[in-house]
Formats: sequence, structure tokens, C-alpha cells
Amino acid sequence: MPSPTNPKRLQIRDRIVTVLTAITAGANYFYTPAKVLCRLVHWKEADAFPTYCVTHDSGGENIDLTDNSYDSTFYISVYGYVRDESDPTAALIKAVRDVERAINEDWKSGASGTLGVLAVRILFPEPPETDNGILALDGSFGYFNLRVRFTVTGDWGAI
Repeated sequence: MPSPTNPKRLQIRDRIVTVLTAITAGANYFYTPAKVLCRLVHWKEADAFPTYCVTHDSGGENIDLTDNSYDSTFYISVYGYVRDESDPTAALIKAVRDVERAINEDWKSGASGTLGVLAVRILFPEPPETDNGILALDGSFGYFNLRVRFTVTGDWGAI
């Protein structure tokens, strides 16, 4: 018996993991991620940098369109840990920019399997939350949480 298709939420989360894993430092990106995980880790567990954790976040809404179809808005968070002994704030800003660029470029590309093709209608990153430099006092670390809002249309039980 075949396995069911993953819900759209998981497909989108998994695509973000794939997109972030493919980042390579160079002309378009500042950093090559050391780790991209589908679970949260405590900053003390992060042993290579940057480390990105991609998870579903709380919040969102569902809007009925028909008897079986609806728009579902939900959030996915990318938590990131950076380390830079000379300027952890700059490392945070660069890492957030890398994540935003990678997600946006995938969404706009229209290629098969990308975020835009996964029926994402709205892509909206919120301003990132950071540790405000607190972790810099303990080993030059930095932390951010970038919440991205997605809206997809689908049938009940498919999203």
C-alpha cells in the first residue's frame, strides 16, 4: 500500500530545509550553513555555524472558500545561531539576509517543486527577532528567529 502524500505544511517546511541546505557562500550569500535541522536546538548544542532550525510556529488562520476548500495561513520559523568573535551583530544581519534571499529566490523561481509551485499564495517574512546581543557576552554567539507567513489553498485534510 502506498504512503499518503505529506501535508502541504510539511512539504513547505521540507522545501525550506532543502533551500537553506543548498546555500553556498560566494557571490550571492555570505555563509554556507553548517547545519540545517527540522528541530530546535539549544544554542549550547550548536557546535558549527551558522546553524538553522526550521520549524512550524503557532498562529495563523483558516478561511472557508467552499464546502471542502479553504485558505490556510500558517507560520514557519527559521531559528538561526551564528558565531563571530569580532562582530556577532553583523553575522546575524548577514545570516538573516541569506535566509530571506534563499527563500524568496526559490518562491519566485517557478521551477518544479519550489515554494511558489507548492501553492503558496502569500510569502511574507516578519522582521526577525534577535537576542539583542545577549549571547555575544557568552562566546560571541548570536541568535535570530525569522517567522515567514505562508498561505496555501487546498482541501480539508490536505494542508
